[in-house]
Amino acid sequence: MTPYFMLELGLRYEANLTPSEAVGKFVVFDPTTVSLVQVGNPYDQNNKLFEPRIGFAWDPFHSGKTSVRAGYGIYYDQPVMNTVSGLSSNPPFAIPVSFSPPAGTTLSFLNAASFGASSVAPATIDSNFKNDYVQNWNLNIQREVTPTTTITIGYYGSKGTHLRISENLNQQATLPAVPFPTLSASSPIMPGTKLGGNIPEITSGGNSTYNALWVTAKKRLARGLQCDAYYTYSHSIDYNSLNSQNVVVQDSTDIQNDRGSSDYDVRHRVTVSAFYQLPFKGNRLITGWQLGLIEQAQTGNPLNYLTANTAFTGNRTLRPNVNGKIEVTGSPDAWINFTPTNQVLATPSGAFGDLGRNAVTGPSFVNTDFSVTKDTKITERFKLQFRAESFDLFNHPNLGNPGLILPNIPAGTTPTAASLGNFNKITSTRFPTGDFGSARQMQLALRLMF
Repeated sequence: MTPYFMLELGLRYEANLTPSEAVGKFVVFDPTTVSLVQVGNPYDQNNKLFEPRIGFAWDPFHSGKTSVRAGYGIYYDQPVMNTVSGLSSNPPFAIPVSFSPPAGTTLSFLNAASFGASSVAPATIDSNFKNDYVQNWNLNIQREVTPTTTITIGYYGSKGTHLRISENLNQQATLPAVPFPTLSASSPIMPGTKLGGNIPEITSGGNSTYNALWVTAKKRLARGLQCDAYYTYSHSIDYNSLNSQNVVVQDSTDIQNDRGSSDYDVRHRVTVSAFYQLPFKGNRLITGWQLGLIEQAQTGNPLNYLTANTAFTGNRTLRPNVNGKIEVTGSPDAWINFTPTNQVLATPSGAFGDLGRNAVTGPSFVNTDFSVTKDTKITERFKLQFRAESFDLFNHPNLGNPGLILPNIPAGTTPTAASLGNFNKITSTRFPTGDFGSARQMQLALRLMF
C-alpha cells in the first residue's frame, strides 16, 4: 500500500465431503431411537468452509531496521478415515463377543455361541459431527540491533473449535442404571439385544487454546560465529490432546470438566545453538577447526493421575480425590508427596474425583550436545572431515514420568509398598537408553568428501 506498509488479504474455500460406504455398510447407534441403523453417510457434509486470511508488515521508523508484523487466519482440517472406519465393524457385519464356558467344558465352533456374551457395544459417531478448525493469530516486532544480529519478540495464539473427542453414551457412573440397557424393539438390527456399558461416540465437542510469548535472537555468521537463541513461555489448554484416543474424559456428560493443560504443554522452553570457526591460521593441522553446541532445556509436561477403578465410568478415566496439599518432591521414589501414611490422593466412592486433569507437572528436560569438527583439504577435489560428537554431554538424567494409576485402596487402610506397585515412582528415563537425551553418547566419524 505504501513503501513502508504492506497488507495482504486472502480467502480460501474448502468442501470436505463425508466419508461414505458404497453399499451402505456403515452402522451407527442412534440414541434418539435406541437403534442400530445402517447408513451410507454417517453425518452431514461440511461444504461451507470459508477460510479468510489477513496480514500486514510495517516499517514504523522508515529505517529498514524495525518491522512490525501481524496475521490472522482460519484453517480447517479434514477428518481422517478412522473417524468412521469403526462403523463397519458394528453388527450385523461384525459381532465381537467373548466366550466363557463352564469349567470342564470343551469349547468348539459348534457350541461357542451358547457361551457367548449376550450384549453388544457398538461404536458410533455424532450425526452432527463438524470439521474442526483453528484460528491462528500473531503479532511480532523484529529489530536489527547490529548488522548481523536481530531480536524478535512476538505473541502467538490459536483457538481450536469442533475438535474431535470421544464420549461414552452408556456411562452409568452416578445413575441407577446405564442410560441404554437394551436396543429398542423397533431397532432394524438386533432388536432387544442387551447393550454394553461402553458405547464410544466420536463427537466434535472439543476445543483448545494456545497463547505464547516467543523471544528469538539470531546472529548470522560473522567472524566465524553463528548463534541462535529461542525462548518460549506458553500455555496450551484443551479437553483432550490426541484425536485418535478412545474415551479419556472422566465424565462423558460433562466434558468441560476435563478442560486443563494439554498433555504436551510446556510452560518454559529455551534452545540455544552456536557454531564457532576457530581463528587458527597456518598449516593443515591447525586450520579448519569448528566447535558446535546445542543446548535445550524445558519444564515438564503435565501428569494426569487416575485410579484403577474402571467400573464407575466404563473406562479407566476416574481421577482421584484430593485429601491434602499436593506438592512435587522431585524424587524418583515419590514424585509427589503421596506416601502410605500421607495419602493426599484417594479413590472416590460412588462419585467423580475432584483432582483436575493434568494438574501435576512432570520432570523437566535438559540436554547438551557438543561437537568438534576438523576439515582438512587434501587436494582441490578431496577434503577429509573428522567429527567428534557428544550427545547429552553432561550425562544429565532426564527422568520419565511416574506411575499414574492409583490402586484401589480400601478406605481407612494403610497401603503397603507392594500394594502401591509403581504408583508415583519413576522407573525409567524419558527416552529408552540409546535414544536422544537418555544418556551420554560419544561418537567419532571420518568422512571423505569429493
